Amino acid sequence: MKIDLARPPMSVFHMPGLHPGLSYLPPRPGWILRPARGARVRLFAESDDPGLRRAQQNAIDRQQRRMLDSVMEINCAPVLLEDATFRNGFATIGERVWLNGAAGGRMRTRYDEKNRAEWRQSRLHDAFRRARRSAHQPLPVWKEPVEDLPIAIELKNGFNYYHFTVETLGCLAAFADDDSGQPINLHLPQDHVRGFIPNFIAAVFPGIADRVAFVSRRQSYERVRAHYSHRHYLYQTGDERIRAAIAEPEVDPRWAGQLRSESLCCKTIAMASYDSSLRLLREHALCQLPARLVGERPRLVWMGRDEGGEARARGITGHKSLLAELSARGFRVVAFEHLSPLEQIAQMQAADIVIAPHGAGLANMVYARPGALVIEIGTRQTQLHRWGDFLSAAHVSGCHYDTVFADVAGLSDLGRVPPVSDGLLGVHVGRNATRRILELVDEALAQDAAQPVSSSMPRSS
Repeated sequence: MKIDLARPPMSVFHMPGLHPGLSYLPPRPGWILRPARGARVRLFAESDDPGLRRAQQNAIDRQQRRMLDSVMEINCAPVLLEDATFRNGFATIGERVWLNGAAGGRMRTRYDEKNRAEWRQSRLHDAFRRARRSAHQPLPVWKEPVEDLPIAIELKNGFNYYHFTVETLGCLAAFADDDSGQPINLHLPQDHVRGFIPNFIAAVFPGIADRVAFVSRRQSYERVRAHYSHRHYLYQTGDERIRAAIAEPEVDPRWAGQLRSESLCCKTIAMASYDSSLRLLREHALCQLPARLVGERPRLVWMGRDEGGEARARGITGHKSLLAELSARGFRVVAFEHLSPLEQIAQMQAADIVIAPHGAGLANMVYARPGALVIEIGTRQTQLHRWGDFLSAAHVSGCHYDTVFADVAGLSDLGRVPPVSDGLLGVHVGRNATRRILELVDEALAQDAAQPVSSSMPRSS
């Protein structure tokens, strides 16, 4: 059955505590939102075109004004769903869309695209306000046995490393100690699954890897266990635990004004938060990591990309002089797709500095050492349409995350930025970007040289 997104929002979206079908598995979570350590984040406008560089800087100024000064962790919990259907990477409870984490966010986007009229948007936000006033709190706790029930989790697709790492892999942590033997179904829109997905599952969650199945068909469950992110719950309910968290003295007071259903508020919250599943992914991954692997990996890394393999070819130009300067400083080129999952995790733990053109591999910041420097090289395209995607990965590790916005590859006119509908193009590293990256590297190396010498291994947590 196709989801009719033109229906009234109370009929489209499942509202926790108002509509039936969603219960916590015991015990009920004691918190929904809490202050957390975050990344140090800096942005630099470095196009070689003066006009474009001004546009980059103006966007940076706007972004920095919007960014909240404190980071929060959003709790995730195992739940029991009744009358649930999983299809095309999302789920419904009854006939209503379940707003759950990133999958719920994509359905919100689809709804907004089909309901752009002002009166339809007003109706939507009014529905969420009514839910906040009327929802019963806290959510019920399921009291019957669940050991005979399968587990279902959303997966956007079987080929994108970013979506798999940041959105889905950590959800398995909630069931890592489950010994029921029941299948763990990852629901995705198509049946093509690249090898890195089962390989990472086996490396990080070896105890349950053999129970994971990939399901591309629509599947309904009378009852099923699932993984719930409270990300949308923040603006769907009036839970007192949320109000108490944002009232903490160290929390930016602007948080209170952002806990609303408007898309801009949701984006602002997304840039200043991460799900607890991402923290648990990091913890489980580091527990599987042999110490010797960390000691074997280089400390200064350029994240290469094997575009002759399965990686999407975008290309990078103008970077040869930068690579020569980095090589003279001791950097090594590492193609992460040639490493095993544990070697990739170990590389991020070993590295003091990682430099990477924009790409899904930056999701590996989840595994970075606190205080390590990660430099992303982006473009005006990534600034307008992709920047912020990796912030949750940076926040959960507590690394230093710098982005240098360079130019788009393959253009004779650097000031012309193709629309993203033409495809996300590669990076051209010009003079300004090269200079800035080397300045950031030298700054970090000088700070590292000033630190007391220690014989201990890099920290693994």
